Amino acid sequence: MEFGIGLPNGFPGETPNLEFLELAERAEDAGYDSVWAGDHVVFHVPRFEIFTTLAAVAVRTKRVRFGPAVLLLCLRNPVHVAQATIALDHLSRGRFVLGVGVGGEHRKEFAASGVPVEQRGARTDESLGLLRRLWTETSVTFRGRFHAIDDVGMKPLPVQKPHPPIWIGGRAAASLRRTAEHGSAWAPGFVTPEGFRDRSERLDALCRERGRDPRSVGRALYLFVGIDADRERAHEAVAAFLSANYAMPFAPFAPYVVAGTPDDCIAGVRRYLAAGPDHLIVRFASSDPLGSFDLWTRGVLPALREFTGGETA
Repeated sequence: MEFGIGLPNGFPGETPNLEFLELAERAEDAGYDSVWAGDHVVFHVPRFEIFTTLAAVAVRTKRVRFGPAVLLLCLRNPVHVAQATIALDHLSRGRFVLGVGVGGEHRKEFAASGVPVEQRGARTDESLGLLRRLWTETSVTFRGRFHAIDDVGMKPLPVQKPHPPIWIGGRAAASLRRTAEHGSAWAPGFVTPEGFRDRSERLDALCRERGRDPRSVGRALYLFVGIDADRERAHEAVAAFLSANYAMPFAPFAPYVVAGTPDDCIAGVRRYLAAGPDHLIVRFASSDPLGSFDLWTRGVLPALREFTGGETA
């Protein structure tokens, strides 16, 4: 079992906050396995451009894997994405992981990018296939619905062979199919333990249909958490954070978060771990992510590692 941290690379207000870099360093020092930055081009909460952000993470860390959770690939030219991700793979000496999702919850960024939101799935599928070719072939000629290139080769190719891992986010049936076709792992968010288990079983079947061993496809989980010595304060912080981040009421998110005291969080996360993920990524829904990280790492992580038979940090 591995554990990761979602970085607070969005910042409310007009003043950029670079504490996500400090959190990445702390996560590495504490023995976490991965760190992840969110991606939006235009959103309710400002954030820096994702590849620049990840480049800073790459050079501030030495061991942890890192990547976007998740990149809105459909909003980008896959040739540009190939170049950027190859650079990240080299800057990090082979630690980069490409998390991919389709988005769609904020239509304004699709309009700003000149991409119809209704095309997001088809564009993502085409771009994934083209990206994998650009990562592995010295010359690529391609004619698709959305992209066309002639004799394009990326130099250098990635450090990781055959290419960096691709983790597919999302809960819909299309995300499971996309994972079976392109993914090294499935990495959803906003699911219940039961929903995770049921979809994971469906993914097993899809992998078998395509001749893939389901055990070769990882199962990650991105989970928003709130932790405080005071249970009520933890719940209030989670509700305030998610409402502000997504500009909508908290109620729809309530079934998919874990919040409370360290003991509450241990019990809540264990229900998810019993559903079968092999990589847990926690994102602190808090105005004090560094404080939450310290409390989580001291008060929750050791119990989770013991539950999964791993070493304590």
